Amino acid sequence: MSLVAFGPFANPWMLVWASAAVIPILIHVLSRRRYDVVPWAAMDFLLAALRKHARRWRLEQWLLLAVRVAILVLLAVALANPILARRGLLSRAADAVGDTHWVLVLDASYSMDYRPAAVPRFELAKQLAGELVRAAPQGDGFSLLLMAGTARPIVEDPVFAREELLAELAALPRTDGGADLRLALAESQRIIERAAREMPRLRRHRVCFLTDLGRTTWDVVAEPDVRAAIARLGEQADLRLCDVGQEATPNLAVTELSMADGVVTVGQPTRLLVDLENFGREAVTALGVETLVDGQRIDRQQLDVSAAGRSTLAITHVFPIPGPHIVEVRTAGDRLPVDDQRWLSVTVQPAVEVLCVEGKPGAARHVLLALSPGSVRPARVRPAVQSDVVLLEEDLTRYDCIVLCNVGRLGADEIAVLRQFLAQGGGVIVWLGDQLPVPDEAARGDGEASAVSLLPVQVAGPVPLGDYGFDPLDYRHPIAAPFRGHERAGLLTTPIWRYVKIVSLDARTVRTALGFTTGDPAVLEAAVGRGKVILVATDTSSVDRGTTPATPWSALATWPSFPPLVQQMLDSVLRGRSALHNTLVGQALRGSVPPDRADATVTMTDPVGRTRRLAADPAGQDGGWTFTDTLRSGVYAVVPSGAPGEVQRYAVNVDTRESRLERVDATMLPNQLRAGDMEAAEPLAVIPAARTTHVFRYLLVAALLLVLCESFLAWFLGRTAADGPLVR
Repeated sequence: MSLVAFGPFANPWMLVWASAAVIPILIHVLSRRRYDVVPWAAMDFLLAALRKHARRWRLEQWLLLAVRVAILVLLAVALANPILARRGLLSRAADAVGDTHWVLVLDASYSMDYRPAAVPRFELAKQLAGELVRAAPQGDGFSLLLMAGTARPIVEDPVFAREELLAELAALPRTDGGADLRLALAESQRIIERAAREMPRLRRHRVCFLTDLGRTTWDVVAEPDVRAAIARLGEQADLRLCDVGQEATPNLAVTELSMADGVVTVGQPTRLLVDLENFGREAVTALGVETLVDGQRIDRQQLDVSAAGRSTLAITHVFPIPGPHIVEVRTAGDRLPVDDQRWLSVTVQPAVEVLCVEGKPGAARHVLLALSPGSVRPARVRPAVQSDVVLLEEDLTRYDCIVLCNVGRLGADEIAVLRQFLAQGGGVIVWLGDQLPVPDEAARGDGEASAVSLLPVQVAGPVPLGDYGFDPLDYRHPIAAPFRGHERAGLLTTPIWRYVKIVSLDARTVRTALGFTTGDPAVLEAAVGRGKVILVATDTSSVDRGTTPATPWSALATWPSFPPLVQQMLDSVLRGRSALHNTLVGQALRGSVPPDRADATVTMTDPVGRTRRLAADPAGQDGGWTFTDTLRSGVYAVVPSGAPGEVQRYAVNVDTRESRLERVDATMLPNQLRAGDMEAAEPLAVIPAARTTHVFRYLLVAALLLVLCESFLAWFLGRTAADGPLVR
């Protein structure tokens, strides 16, 4: 035997709408026929007939009124969503209704894709969460939170329809990024506090973390602020931990895919560098590594990777045609397939277009020769030389790099044009010289400035004549790195007699590539917008005319280290444009649209084939677009509207810190987190749970049937009253 009992409503405030049932009654009362009694002998026969049928008409009107009231009451009760439970006859109805709010927090980092068997950890966590939902008492509410790079509430307010929650759980995707425990704790606390305010019936709260306890996610648990957040959450909720990870899990990953050169041109050999790292305790032998360009295999090798070791593979390829290309490297799959491949977006150009701007005649002649030696065919770099007025007259979008050679003052419009060029990914190299205004002139505030204002630096003016030289700063920067081990190349012996003293105002954004022996910076580099600026504190054409004979600032242009130094600066400044199309999971993709199409849209296709339309932001610095939903690794294709042939390809790769499948020690977790116990501590969970019944759906169906019934009754009773005889 069983008993059907209605417990508390899921949305009790909706019962307020039941008061609308008074409206038909008020209408009935207010619309009663009012009349004055006038004696008339001829009406006596009519009144006798009316009295004969009055009782039947009154019953019909009351029946119609009852149907209308029932419609409104059923709608209000359906919106309140009553909880229906079936229990044994001897059990109390109150025991059959749960009062717990469950917050299920699923770790969605890509280490959860590890497959110790046929089922990945993430799917195992979803199965366990589903079992918990099915076994919980009827009346418990559930929230669902995805712990990824950002805490994403999938189901925020507690829900009671378990089938719908299980459907959301089954469709929940894993991400290819990491997970942020801090954000997950803060979001869990917010969800619990909101539920406590809006649903006081749920007196208890439980937060269940389903995770593999990966070190990259849980290592922060040792920090005081995280422990304090766990303690605050533990005061409001019972915290549980379900560990789906395994100890001593080996893994091998492709950790890096890059180009040795910053610029790729047609017909020139390009070196591709591949790094593979073994995170396991056993060596991997005869590992197959494939390299593909635009889906076509160009190389296949086998190599050995020692235990806890790293191997580097160098591949040379010649791109025969210009345009965007995708390089892909993949290895034989292991138990964590997401990091077994990597992509690189490469834009191949016919040649690198460089605009050299002279501050005075002949200022760029040495730089021009270093950029394009006449013996190199086909020309990798095509430089052009113009005077400083060209910045406002020339279409700078045709160039990849602008080199300012001893350019003095620049107007505000010219500075704005250079910043626009940098915002679109261009590169700027600035050679300072004797045309640079002294600090007093530069600070006049007359609307003029110098190229130095592109960087957060301050100019102290030229130093006195002396004997100076370059300091490679341990060859840490990519510009100086090729000179390591080649001390006779001339970099360290370059004579320098004068330079501009520069003071960096932001050491976090401005890097020093080369220094002077005095400790002052010689070559500075910084990212500006989407491009990059390199500032050189000396010049190849300036002379000090205060001496007899005039003294040149340096002999750099005549030294053998000058051409490779200029080429390294060009490669370094153009790597910023390449980096725009290569990023990591979770980082935003950005692109620009031509100024004449500022209102254009672009179509984005992600690695799983989903297509979205993005609009350019006309209020942005360059009228570009931004896409932030990069949760999956792979190739993202962008096509501007009206230009199907202009395809831009972006490579989004995993951050391989997550590939090191190390785990935190569960015994070091705070006491509030109890691992391995997903059952309720009270006897309430022992009561067999009833199957969820969507009562509100049946109530809505009944209300719809009553609406149809009301229409039929109103028609039928009105017809009967009109056709019936008054007197028989």
